[in-house]
Amino acid sequence: MRNTIRNSKGTDIKSIRTWVLALAAAGMAISGPFPALAEEDRTPVEEVSLDVESAIEVRDTGSDVSVTTDSDECYVSNVDVTNEPNGEWKHKDKPKVQVSLEAERDYYFKSGFAKRKIKLTGSGGDVTSVRRKSDEELIVTITLDALKADDNDYDLDTEDAEWNEFSAVGEWGDSEDAAYYELRLYRNEKFVTTIRPVKETHYDFSKYIDSAGSYRFEVRGLYNSSRKGEWQESDIFEVTAEKAAEIQTAASYKQSGSGPAAGTWKNDAVGWWYCNSDGSYVKNNWQQIDGKWYFFDENGYRKTGWVSWKEQWYFLNENGEMLTNPVTPDGKYVGEDGVLAAQG
Repeated sequence: MRNTIRNSKGTDIKSIRTWVLALAAAGMAISGPFPALAEEDRTPVEEVSLDVESAIEVRDTGSDVSVTTDSDECYVSNVDVTNEPNGEWKHKDKPKVQVSLEAERDYYFKSGFAKRKIKLTGSGGDVTSVRRKSDEELIVTITLDALKADDNDYDLDTEDAEWNEFSAVGEWGDSEDAAYYELRLYRNEKFVTTIRPVKETHYDFSKYIDSAGSYRFEVRGLYNSSRKGEWQESDIFEVTAEKAAEIQTAASYKQSGSGPAAGTWKNDAVGWWYCNSDGSYVKNNWQQIDGKWYFFDENGYRKTGWVSWKEQWYFLNENGEMLTNPVTPDGKYVGEDGVLAAQG
């Protein structure tokens, strides 16, 4: 009779051996089809030098930027300026350039490629972001230094400054880039007053012409408080005592709010507008009424809040009056010309 050897728990030792061998064979069968991971035989790109040459200037409408590299490990495949303006580039604009880099054969970009590994030469700027699109393509965003304007970049000249001697109104030609105008009045070559800001190309000097004398005015266009045109001088307006009295009578007639020179505020369900004495009303422009400046939209309605005019911002209170020299309700500062000041 054959003996069967069992362990202390009565398990058949032969059965255990058979089970272990079967399990090992199964393990070999499972692991057999899976090959070992292939090793990366390409070389990682460690650093890239980019030479950026920008020809963008204030008032340009194009975006001429070139980017090159002398690297043997990658090349520039595309350059794109991503924040092109609808019109012209302006003072303090910062062009943003997106550069696509592609790895040469046998090279690749590792995950987590850092901004510090991009070195810039040429036009000033900073690398603001790096994004790995794949191990063969890297997207680099460069923000160029702010554009700087000089006085030659703006046409602030005014022409044909002259008097309308019937109404004591000074008139002048429009300046292409002026956001507003500044005036100086003289009587017998002695300074009388400065008036600013003037948004239109005419101004009624009636209230200052109160005596006989030789009057002239000077006008210049301003883009902002630091960009100013040259003074343009008017012809001489000779005023007799009788003429001065007539001008003052007409001025008081206007200020009284009566007669054909007076206008009227009107409103409807949409808003307020100012009807001039001849039935006309201002659209998409400024109008000075009783010493206050108002802005009217393209339909002639009075605006409130922030208004953009010739690339400058102005604030109009709830009555539509332009604020000067205060702090606006949202905490911004405006100058004596009403223009939003640079915020520190």
